[in-house]
Amino acid sequence: MKAAVMEEIGKVVVRDVPRPEVEAGGLLLRVRACAVCGSDVRTIWHGSSHVKPPRILGHEVVGEVCEVGAGVSGYAVGDRVAVAPAIGCGNCVYCRSGHTNMCPELETIGFEFDGGFAEFMTVPAKAVRQGHVNKLPSHLPFEKAILAEPLACCLNGQEPLGIGLGQTVAVIGAGIIGLFHTELALLKGATKVFVIDVVPQRLEHAHSLSEKIVTINSALVNPVEAVLTQTDRYGVDVAIVACPVGQAQAQALQMVARRGRVSLFGGLPASNSLGFLDSNLIHYKEIGVFGAHASTAAQNRLALQLLAHGQVDSRHYVTNTFPLAHIVEGIHAMKEGQIMKAIIQP
Repeated sequence: MKAAVMEEIGKVVVRDVPRPEVEAGGLLLRVRACAVCGSDVRTIWHGSSHVKPPRILGHEVVGEVCEVGAGVSGYAVGDRVAVAPAIGCGNCVYCRSGHTNMCPELETIGFEFDGGFAEFMTVPAKAVRQGHVNKLPSHLPFEKAILAEPLACCLNGQEPLGIGLGQTVAVIGAGIIGLFHTELALLKGATKVFVIDVVPQRLEHAHSLSEKIVTINSALVNPVEAVLTQTDRYGVDVAIVACPVGQAQAQALQMVARRGRVSLFGGLPASNSLGFLDSNLIHYKEIGVFGAHASTAAQNRLALQLLAHGQVDSRHYVTNTFPLAHIVEGIHAMKEGQIMKAIIQP
Protein backbone atom coordinates (compact mmCIF):
# COMPACT_ATOMS: atom_id res chain seq x y z
CA MET A 1 0.00 0.00 0.00
CA LYS A 2 0.99 3.66 -0.32
CA ALA A 3 1.79 5.61 2.82
CA ALA A 4 3.35 8.95 3.75
CA VAL A 5 6.22 8.03 6.06
CA MET A 6 8.03 10.48 8.32
CA GLU A 7 11.52 9.03 7.85
CA GLU A 8 13.28 11.66 9.94
CA ILE A 9 12.66 15.17 11.24
CA GLY A 10 11.84 17.37 8.28
CA LYS A 11 11.41 14.51 5.80
CA VAL A 12 8.13 12.88 4.71
CA VAL A 13 8.19 10.44 1.78
CA VAL A 14 5.24 8.78 0.05
CA ARG A 15 6.27 5.21 -0.70
CA ASP A 16 5.13 1.60 -0.75
CA VAL A 17 4.97 -0.14 2.63
CA PRO A 18 3.51 -3.52 3.65
CA ARG A 19 -0.22 -3.49 4.25
CA PRO A 20 -0.71 -3.88 8.03
CA GLU A 21 -2.21 -7.05 9.47
CA VAL A 22 -5.11 -6.80 11.85
CA GLU A 23 -4.53 -8.18 15.34
CA ALA A 24 -7.02 -10.19 17.37
CA GLY A 25 -9.52 -7.75 18.84
CA GLY A 26 -8.56 -5.02 16.37
CA LEU A 27 -9.83 -3.61 13.08
CA LEU A 28 -8.35 -2.80 9.69
CA LEU A 29 -9.64 0.38 8.07
CA ARG A 30 -9.50 1.59 4.52
CA VAL A 31 -8.68 5.25 5.14
CA ARG A 32 -11.10 7.59 3.40
CA ALA A 33 -9.74 10.85 4.81
CA CYS A 34 -7.15 12.00 7.30
CA ALA A 35 -6.65 15.66 8.16
CA VAL A 36 -3.33 17.32 8.93
CA CYS A 37 -3.25 18.70 12.47
CA GLY A 38 -0.99 21.52 13.65
CA SER A 39 0.69 18.97 15.91
CA ASP A 40 1.54 16.90 12.82
CA VAL A 41 3.25 19.92 11.29
CA ARG A 42 5.21 20.57 14.50
CA THR A 43 6.19 16.91 14.76
CA ILE A 44 7.44 16.80 11.19
CA TRP A 45 9.60 19.89 11.55
CA HIS A 46 10.63 19.71 15.20
CA GLY A 47 10.12 16.09 16.25
CA SER A 48 8.18 14.71 19.20
CA SER A 49 9.08 12.58 22.20
CA HIS A 50 6.08 10.41 21.26
CA VAL A 51 7.20 9.71 17.69
CA LYS A 52 10.10 7.48 16.73
CA PRO A 53 10.73 7.60 12.94
CA PRO A 54 10.01 5.94 10.66
CA ARG A 55 6.37 6.56 11.49
CA ILE A 56 3.14 7.07 9.56
CA LEU A 57 1.51 10.11 11.15
CA GLY A 58 -2.15 11.17 11.02
CA HIS A 59 -4.61 10.98 13.92
CA GLU A 60 -7.69 12.83 12.55
CA VAL A 61 -8.90 9.82 10.60
CA VAL A 62 -12.13 8.36 9.19
CA GLY A 63 -12.59 5.28 7.05
CA GLU A 64 -14.37 2.03 6.31
CA VAL A 65 -13.90 -1.22 8.17
CA CYS A 66 -12.39 -3.71 5.70
CA GLU A 67 -11.31 -6.47 8.09
CA VAL A 68 -12.52 -7.43 11.55
CA GLY A 69 -10.08 -9.05 13.96
CA ALA A 70 -10.84 -12.26 15.81
CA GLY A 71 -13.12 -11.79 18.80
CA VAL A 72 -14.50 -8.40 17.73
CA SER A 73 -18.26 -7.89 17.89
CA GLY A 74 -20.37 -4.88 16.99
CA TYR A 75 -18.47 -4.02 13.79
CA ALA A 76 -18.78 -5.35 10.26
CA VAL A 77 -16.98 -4.92 6.97
CA GLY A 78 -18.24 -1.73 5.32
CA ASP A 79 -19.00 0.17 8.54
CA ARG A 80 -18.14 3.87 8.23
CA VAL A 81 -16.22 4.97 11.31
CA ALA A 82 -14.21 7.71 12.98
CA VAL A 83 -11.44 6.93 15.43
CA ALA A 84 -10.83 8.73 18.73
CA PRO A 85 -7.02 8.51 18.65
CA ALA A 86 -5.85 9.08 22.25
CA ILE A 87 -6.06 5.69 23.97
CA GLY A 88 -5.64 5.16 27.70
CA CYS A 89 -4.68 1.97 29.50
CA GLY A 90 -8.29 1.38 30.58
CA ASN A 91 -7.32 0.47 34.15
CA CYS A 92 -5.89 3.52 35.95
CA VAL A 93 -7.90 5.92 38.12
CA TYR A 94 -8.18 8.42 35.25
CA CYS A 95 -9.46 5.86 32.75
CA ARG A 96 -11.91 4.43 35.25
CA SER A 97 -13.30 7.92 35.96
CA GLY A 98 -13.79 8.65 32.25
CA HIS A 99 -10.81 11.01 31.87
CA THR A 100 -8.91 8.69 29.56
CA ASN A 101 -7.01 11.61 28.02
CA MET A 102 -5.22 12.01 31.38
CA CYS A 103 -3.95 8.43 31.47
CA PRO A 104 -0.21 8.30 32.33
CA GLU A 105 0.14 5.48 29.79
CA LEU A 106 -1.69 7.38 27.02
CA GLU A 107 -0.82 6.23 23.51
CA THR A 108 -2.07 7.92 20.37
CA ILE A 109 -2.70 6.73 16.83
CA GLY A 110 -0.35 8.63 14.56
CA PHE A 111 2.22 8.97 17.36
CA GLU A 112 2.95 5.72 19.17
CA PHE A 113 0.95 3.79 16.53
CA ASP A 114 1.02 4.21 12.76
CA GLY A 115 -1.73 6.57 11.67
CA GLY A 116 -3.97 7.55 8.81
CA PHE A 117 -1.66 9.05 6.18
CA ALA A 118 -1.90 5.75 4.32
CA GLU A 119 -4.33 3.68 2.28
CA PHE A 120 -4.97 1.33 5.22
CA MET A 121 -4.63 1.66 9.00
CA THR A 122 -5.02 -0.77 11.87
CA VAL A 123 -6.92 0.12 15.03
CA PRO A 124 -5.35 -1.52 18.11
CA ALA A 125 -7.42 -3.98 20.11
CA LYS A 126 -7.39 -1.80 23.22
CA ALA A 127 -8.88 1.09 21.22
CA VAL A 128 -11.71 -1.12 19.95
CA ARG A 129 -12.28 -2.58 23.41
CA GLN A 130 -12.54 0.88 25.03
CA GLY A 131 -14.99 2.30 22.48
CA HIS A 132 -12.66 4.50 20.45
CA VAL A 133 -14.15 3.47 17.10
CA ASN A 134 -17.34 5.44 16.54
CA LYS A 135 -19.78 4.66 13.73
CA LEU A 136 -20.69 7.68 11.63
CA PRO A 137 -24.28 8.95 11.49
CA SER A 138 -25.75 7.70 8.23
CA HIS A 139 -26.04 11.14 6.62
CA LEU A 140 -22.62 12.47 7.72
CA PRO A 141 -20.06 12.26 4.89
CA PHE A 142 -16.41 11.45 5.49
CA GLU A 143 -15.22 14.94 4.54
CA LYS A 144 -17.31 16.42 7.36
CA ALA A 145 -16.75 13.66 9.91
CA ILE A 146 -13.00 14.27 9.65
CA LEU A 147 -13.48 17.35 11.84
CA ALA A 148 -14.73 15.36 14.84
CA GLU A 149 -11.33 14.85 16.44
CA PRO A 150 -10.25 18.51 16.67
CA LEU A 151 -13.80 19.53 17.59
CA ALA A 152 -13.78 16.94 20.39
CA CYS A 153 -10.56 18.47 21.73
CA CYS A 154 -12.32 21.84 21.90
CA LEU A 155 -15.27 20.25 23.71
CA ASN A 156 -12.80 18.87 26.23
CA GLY A 157 -11.11 22.25 26.62
CA GLN A 158 -14.40 24.02 27.31
CA GLU A 159 -15.72 21.48 29.79
CA PRO A 160 -14.38 23.28 32.91
CA LEU A 161 -15.06 26.84 31.66
CA GLY A 162 -18.78 27.08 32.43
CA ILE A 163 -19.66 29.20 29.39
CA GLY A 164 -23.36 30.03 29.56
CA LEU A 165 -26.19 32.35 28.60
CA GLY A 166 -25.32 36.02 28.44
CA GLN A 167 -21.59 35.62 28.92
CA THR A 168 -18.77 37.15 26.91
CA VAL A 169 -15.79 35.22 25.58
CA ALA A 170 -12.45 36.11 24.01
CA VAL A 171 -10.69 33.64 21.73
CA ILE A 172 -7.07 34.40 20.90
CA GLY A 173 -6.20 32.68 17.64
CA ALA A 174 -8.48 32.40 14.61
CA GLY A 175 -7.29 29.12 13.16
CA ILE A 176 -9.64 26.16 12.96
CA ILE A 177 -9.31 25.48 16.71
CA GLY A 178 -10.08 29.08 17.60
CA LEU A 179 -13.12 29.10 15.33
CA PHE A 180 -14.37 25.82 16.80
CA HIS A 181 -14.09 27.39 20.26
CA THR A 182 -15.99 30.41 18.96
CA GLU A 183 -18.83 28.33 17.53
CA LEU A 184 -19.10 26.22 20.69
CA ALA A 185 -19.21 29.33 22.89
CA LEU A 186 -22.07 30.72 20.81
CA LEU A 187 -23.89 27.38 20.99
CA LYS A 188 -23.65 27.54 24.78
CA GLY A 189 -25.27 30.97 24.87
CA ALA A 190 -22.44 33.50 24.76
CA THR A 191 -23.80 36.86 23.60
CA LYS A 192 -20.51 38.13 22.22
CA VAL A 193 -17.21 36.52 21.25
CA PHE A 194 -14.09 38.57 20.59
CA VAL A 195 -11.82 36.78 18.11
CA ILE A 196 -8.22 38.01 18.12
CA ASP A 197 -5.56 37.31 15.49
CA VAL A 198 -2.92 39.03 13.36
CA VAL A 199 -3.99 37.61 9.97
CA PRO A 200 -6.70 39.73 8.27
CA GLN A 201 -8.02 36.82 6.17
CA ARG A 202 -8.59 34.72 9.27
CA LEU A 203 -10.41 37.56 10.97
CA GLU A 204 -12.63 38.06 7.93
CA HIS A 205 -13.46 34.35 8.00
CA ALA A 206 -14.27 34.54 11.71
CA HIS A 207 -16.51 37.57 11.27
CA SER A 208 -18.55 35.74 8.63
CA LEU A 209 -19.61 33.07 11.14
CA SER A 210 -21.94 35.25 13.22
CA GLU A 211 -22.98 38.83 13.89
CA LYS A 212 -22.16 38.15 17.55
CA ILE A 213 -18.44 37.93 16.71
CA VAL A 214 -16.20 40.99 17.13
CA THR A 215 -12.80 40.70 15.47
CA ILE A 216 -9.63 42.37 16.75
CA ASN A 217 -6.37 42.57 14.81
CA SER A 218 -3.72 42.47 17.54
CA ALA A 219 -1.06 43.57 15.06
CA LEU A 220 -2.82 46.93 14.80
CA VAL A 221 -4.31 47.53 18.27
CA ASN A 222 -3.69 46.45 21.84
CA PRO A 223 -6.11 43.50 22.21
CA VAL A 224 -6.39 43.85 25.99
CA GLU A 225 -7.37 47.50 25.75
CA ALA A 226 -9.78 46.74 22.89
CA VAL A 227 -11.58 44.07 24.92
CA LEU A 228 -11.71 46.18 28.09
CA THR A 229 -13.06 49.16 26.14
CA GLN A 230 -15.89 47.08 24.70
CA THR A 231 -16.82 45.46 28.03
CA ASP A 232 -17.11 48.62 30.17
CA ARG A 233 -13.64 47.83 31.60
CA TYR A 234 -14.90 44.62 33.24
CA GLY A 235 -13.30 42.18 30.80
CA VAL A 236 -14.71 38.97 29.42
CA ASP A 237 -16.09 36.09 31.45
CA VAL A 238 -13.90 33.56 29.64
CA ALA A 239 -10.68 33.85 27.62
CA ILE A 240 -9.41 30.96 25.50
CA VAL A 241 -5.84 30.95 24.20
CA ALA A 242 -6.03 28.95 20.97
CA CYS A 243 -2.49 29.62 19.78
CA PRO A 244 1.00 28.58 20.98
CA VAL A 245 2.08 32.08 22.04
CA GLY A 246 3.20 32.94 25.56
CA GLN A 247 2.33 36.62 25.22
CA ALA A 248 -1.25 35.62 24.37
CA GLN A 249 -1.45 33.70 27.65
CA ALA A 250 -0.35 36.82 29.53
CA GLN A 251 -2.91 38.92 27.66
CA ALA A 252 -5.71 36.47 28.48
CA LEU A 253 -5.17 37.06 32.21
CA GLN A 254 -5.29 40.81 31.63
CA MET A 255 -8.51 40.82 29.58
CA VAL A 256 -10.55 38.38 31.66
CA ALA A 257 -12.91 39.70 34.32
CA ARG A 258 -12.58 39.16 38.06
CA ARG A 259 -13.55 35.56 38.87
CA GLY A 260 -13.27 34.77 35.16
CA ARG A 261 -11.85 31.63 33.60
CA VAL A 262 -8.90 31.20 31.25
CA SER A 263 -8.14 28.17 29.08
CA LEU A 264 -4.52 27.64 28.02
CA PHE A 265 -5.61 25.50 25.10
CA GLY A 266 -2.57 26.12 22.92
CA GLY A 267 0.54 24.52 24.39
CA LEU A 268 3.92 26.25 24.22
CA PRO A 269 7.24 24.80 23.06
CA ALA A 270 8.96 23.02 25.96
CA SER A 271 11.97 25.29 25.54
CA ASN A 272 9.86 28.43 26.04
CA SER A 273 6.98 27.63 28.38
CA LEU A 274 7.96 29.55 31.52
CA GLY A 275 7.54 33.10 32.73
CA PHE A 276 4.40 34.34 30.94
CA LEU A 277 1.69 34.21 33.63
CA ASP A 278 1.36 36.93 36.27
CA SER A 279 0.33 34.93 39.33
CA ASN A 280 -0.78 38.11 41.14
CA LEU A 281 -3.50 38.59 38.53
CA ILE A 282 -4.66 35.03 39.15
CA HIS A 283 -4.54 35.60 42.90
CA TYR A 284 -6.19 38.99 43.25
CA LYS A 285 -8.77 38.59 40.46
CA GLU A 286 -9.58 35.00 41.56
CA ILE A 287 -9.08 33.73 38.02
CA GLY A 288 -9.52 30.06 37.25
CA VAL A 289 -6.80 28.85 34.86
CA PHE A 290 -7.29 25.54 33.05
CA GLY A 291 -5.26 23.37 30.74
CA ALA A 292 -6.55 21.17 27.93
CA HIS A 293 -5.13 18.04 26.36
CA ALA A 294 -6.63 15.69 23.75
CA SER A 295 -10.16 14.30 24.17
CA THR A 296 -12.14 11.22 25.12
CA ALA A 297 -14.12 8.76 23.01
CA ALA A 298 -17.36 10.15 24.44
CA GLN A 299 -16.40 13.69 23.40
CA ASN A 300 -15.65 12.40 19.91
CA ARG A 301 -19.14 10.89 19.74
CA LEU A 302 -20.65 14.21 20.76
CA ALA A 303 -18.56 16.01 18.13
CA LEU A 304 -19.91 13.69 15.43
CA GLN A 305 -23.47 14.52 16.49
CA LEU A 306 -22.81 18.28 16.40
CA LEU A 307 -21.42 17.94 12.88
CA ALA A 308 -24.19 15.62 11.73
CA HIS A 309 -26.90 18.06 12.87
CA GLY A 310 -25.16 21.14 11.49
CA GLN A 311 -24.70 22.75 14.91
CA VAL A 312 -21.08 23.27 13.87
CA ASP A 313 -21.03 24.09 10.17
CA SER A 314 -18.29 22.04 8.52
CA ARG A 315 -18.59 24.03 5.28
CA HIS A 316 -16.48 26.76 6.87
CA TYR A 317 -13.52 24.43 7.31
CA VAL A 318 -13.48 21.71 4.64
CA THR A 319 -11.91 23.74 1.84
CA ASN A 320 -8.57 22.13 0.88
CA THR A 321 -8.19 18.46 -0.02
CA PHE A 322 -5.08 16.72 -1.35
CA PRO A 323 -4.41 13.21 -2.66
CA LEU A 324 -1.91 11.22 -0.62
CA ALA A 325 0.73 11.74 -3.32
CA HIS A 326 0.54 15.51 -2.67
CA ILE A 327 0.54 15.40 1.12
CA VAL A 328 3.83 17.32 1.38
CA GLU A 329 2.19 20.17 -0.53
CA GLY A 330 -0.64 20.23 1.99
CA ILE A 331 1.74 20.13 4.94
CA HIS A 332 3.74 23.07 3.57
CA ALA A 333 0.55 25.04 2.90
CA MET A 334 -0.48 24.62 6.54
CA LYS A 335 3.02 25.38 7.81
CA GLU A 336 3.05 28.67 5.88
CA GLY A 337 -0.46 29.57 7.03
CA GLN A 338 -1.83 29.54 3.48
CA ILE A 339 -4.78 27.27 4.37
CA MET A 340 -6.76 26.45 7.49
CA LYS A 341 -6.94 22.67 7.10
CA ALA A 342 -5.37 20.16 4.73
CA ILE A 343 -7.46 17.01 4.29
CA ILE A 344 -5.67 14.03 2.77
CA GLN A 345 -7.69 11.52 0.75
CA PRO A 346 -5.66 8.34 0.06
